[in-house]
Amino acid sequence: MQEINKHLEDLRTNFEGYFSDIDNFAMDSAWIMNPFSFDISTMSDNDLTKDELIEFQQDPRKKADFQTVGLDVRQFWCTQMAAYPHLAKRALNVLIPFTTTYLCESGFSTLLHIKSKCRNRLDVSDDMRVALSVTLPRFSDLIARKQQQRAH
Repeated sequence: MQEINKHLEDLRTNFEGYFSDIDNFAMDSAWIMNPFSFDISTMSDNDLTKDELIEFQQDPRKKADFQTVGLDVRQFWCTQMAAYPHLAKRALNVLIPFTTTYLCESGFSTLLHIKSKCRNRLDVSDDMRVALSVTLPRFSDLIARKQQQRAH
């Protein structure tokens, strides 16, 4: 139990190092994850996005779109850029750092793995490209196209 608690505290400390003002984000940006259950009265009257959010909450088509997207909130807010530019921009400014931080950390972890365990080469760019690619290689197609070498 103590080890788990210590690990969770370390994770929290590291997370706060990346996102020091996460508590402010949570209060100011709670509407991003579910804009239709958000209480608009908690938002400041001086906030420029408040009127746009009120209009957004009244649109039944947007609510249906939000429910069909599911958990991919980033994609939903990207599609709202034309109709609600202030809301979408503010939402994406909050959501994008999580994605980019994850990608950077993933890249560093991959580099560490390649350099320490697999190979100790100076140029790892090709290996990194393959390791970080989201495209899965089709080995069966590559093998089928390869011409066999005959023995001499």
